[in-house]
Amino acid sequence: MRIDNARHWKLEAQPMPSDRTEQDLEQRAQQRIREGRLPGTAPYRTWGGHGSNEPCALCDVVIRSDEVEYEIETMEAPGRRQYRFHFLCHDAWQNACAQVT
Repeated sequence: MRIDNARHWKLEAQPMPSDRTEQDLEQRAQQRIREGRLPGTAPYRTWGGHGSNEPCALCDVVIRSDEVEYEIETMEAPGRRQYRFHFLCHDAWQNACAQVT
């Protein structure tokens, strides 16, 4: 937030998505867990950092280098598997995992 004077202020960032968007992401995460496209258990390792310009495992939108990316690693047969998420998509996936277990 930037204050121009004592009576007026201006938002410099975009507003957070509505609760409906978060609910949609969580429903998508639940569906992808059921389909086996996402793991339904806690990851082996988790990293956070700048986006890698790769698609998000939940919403399929590219995670730009100026966005936060969460990368998780799971121990699935026959070996390790990595998934990348936007910040909100990672949160929705975690909520969906909590409902599964």
